[in-house]
Amino acid sequence: MIRLSRFVSQLGATLLLAGCAGNPPLAPLKPPVAPNWQAANAAPRQQTGLAASAQQEGWWRAYGDPALDALVARALADNTDVAVALARVDQARAASRANGAARLPSGQVSGSLARAEQSLDSGLGRLTRYVPTLSRTQNEAVLSASLGWDLDLAGGLRKGQQAARADAVAAQAGLAAAQLAVAASVVESYLDYRAAQAQLALAQARVDQLSDRLRFAEARLAHQDGSARDRDDRAAERSAASAAVPLLRAQVDAARYGLAVLTGVTAQTPLPELAGAADIPQASDPAAGLPADLLRLRPDLVVAEAQVLAAHARVGAALGEYWPHVTLNGLIGWDTNSLGSFGADSARVTQGAIGLRWRLFDFARIDAEVAAAKGRERESLASYRGAVLKAGSQVESSFAALAARRAALQAQQDQLTAVSSALHRAEAALRVGEISQDQLRGATLAQIAAKAQVVEARAALAQAVLACHRALGG
Repeated sequence: MIRLSRFVSQLGATLLLAGCAGNPPLAPLKPPVAPNWQAANAAPRQQTGLAASAQQEGWWRAYGDPALDALVARALADNTDVAVALARVDQARAASRANGAARLPSGQVSGSLARAEQSLDSGLGRLTRYVPTLSRTQNEAVLSASLGWDLDLAGGLRKGQQAARADAVAAQAGLAAAQLAVAASVVESYLDYRAAQAQLALAQARVDQLSDRLRFAEARLAHQDGSARDRDDRAAERSAASAAVPLLRAQVDAARYGLAVLTGVTAQTPLPELAGAADIPQASDPAAGLPADLLRLRPDLVVAEAQVLAAHARVGAALGEYWPHVTLNGLIGWDTNSLGSFGADSARVTQGAIGLRWRLFDFARIDAEVAAAKGRERESLASYRGAVLKAGSQVESSFAALAARRAALQAQQDQLTAVSSALHRAEAALRVGEISQDQLRGATLAQIAAKAQVVEARAALAQAVLACHRALGG
């Protein structure tokens, strides 16, 4: 027994050394990140005041819109994509616990109590005709406790547990990615809804002004003071403007239907948060921090890194198949045909065993499994590097677009200011009789057109801020 335990110890030490040599720890990842941003604001992410509160409670709160906050909260609680991600987290955590339990000893208790009456015309029951002391009725009582333990000398189970833990981290980051995607989709649809709502109101105002101009042209034609051509031009202009109204109504409805589905209800369900009109919410530029911050802030990068760790651990699990698997098993119990002797030494059953499983003549298949595991590890490394590069590009491009959108909005607001000043001068000129009411309507139409361009620029800027939040991982 002493020699056997010494052999097992020596074999375990040898296999542990071999397993460590075959799969060394993963070298620190060196993601391709720049030291600083070029287009993004590299200010620290620590802020004070409203911005800090928005970061702590949710990046979407930076828009300062209670209706939007309520919609996002509903979506995060009831959206089906988030529910799917939560279920995946539960599955990954359960798998991690199961892999951890595989490294521990396992035991079970089993027992039975049976009574059987044998046939006198078959089998051993026929002997009862000739042996009076042999009863055709037999009792049996069995109770045993067994214990088994896979020693995991090659480290395959340990590597499997590490892979399962990495999968759990990836699932948790996947949940964060799903929450980010859902919140961003709600913000995007809400911005679309408010923009379409504002454009619809301006389009209707434009149709009203053009209708007044058409009536004025018809009145002039009736008094032979105008031309049919002028009336037809204004009729065509009003028809073109009227055609935009139903399209904008459809955009409003589509955005509202999308928000309903995102919040986990049917498209026909009314949303009280959308009651009434409201301006397009605006938010300040988010702080980008440093490029290295993305590695821990973007959920997709956390997932990619966890997948690298899991793939590396599975290489170790595959390498462990080269070595023997040793298990210890033990059993103690009682087995008797007489309840009176149950628990006695004569009915006791004991067993101890050392099991060995070694795929000694299957190395070609193990080679293939190891090669496949290493291929998946290289794939995950390449995917991780690609994800980091893509994330950096998204941040740079989104902040460059944000700067352009902010400049465009400023230009459109300057134009609106100039057009509004012209309208005020036209109103003053109308009061002194220098221009006609129809000419004033022309100045009003110019202001409506300028307002529509400002609305479009404000919506584009709000979407650009959203794109920055997406690129930064929320």
